[in-house]
Amino acid sequence: MRVKARKVGNSIVVTIPKEVAVELAIDENTVMDVGARDGALILEPAASRWDRLVLQVRHEAALRNLNEDDVADALAKIRGRNAR
Repeated sequence: MRVKARKVGNSIVVTIPKEVAVELAIDENTVMDVGARDGALILEPAASRWDRLVLQVRHEAALRNLNEDDVADALAKIRGRNAR
């Protein structure tokens, strides 16, 4: 997949296609580390995918007025169903 770099202010911007963003579970609020290695641009989320998933679950739970115990109980029920 090819994208074109463009200038915005004093920076160069490359758009991440939606398919790639979905595959990597990144959105407009994801903090990214940027670097270069062997002539290639390296762009990766600063937090692991697991850490970002945990933050998302906690955020969604808070929106539903759930606490950590509610989430743990729900996970235990799911695990119990899948153990059969």
